[in-house]
Amino acid sequence: MTRQDFEKLRDLPNKKIASDISFEKKKETAPNFIFEQVPLENSLGMDVILNGTYKPAIPAVTFNFVLRGVGPICRLCVNGTMHKNAGRSHKHELLQDDDPRLNLPTAIARPDLEGKSVKEIWETLCQQAGIMHTGKFIAPAGGAA
Repeated sequence: MTRQDFEKLRDLPNKKIASDISFEKKKETAPNFIFEQVPLENSLGMDVILNGTYKPAIPAVTFNFVLRGVGPICRLCVNGTMHKNAGRSHKHELLQDDDPRLNLPTAIARPDLEGKSVKEIWETLCQQAGIMHTGKFIAPAGGAA
């Protein structure tokens, strides 16, 4: 995927997530809550899925969009790992063609998301990314980020 392909997808209207999103605590990820493999419908036919993690001990939340067969193409981290000048709340997106292979190394600061609940972060992400979510959003217990 090139930066140009990423921008086409990012700017595409009518992207949709019809599935419910429910963070679950699984034995292998405890004490963190996760959801996996939520499809992002789009008219380009790109096979994009969304995965998420909530770490209650921090608390931190991550939403990670992955193009199957390529790798991550966009990730939003709130209260996550510190990234140089971008701080703990930031967005990673595909800038260079090999960025998915390098796990999206560039971070852009998103301090506007700090102090919001997981649901508020999700709603902001959907609005800014042009994603219509028609399923339910079930935030993790204690979902402050």
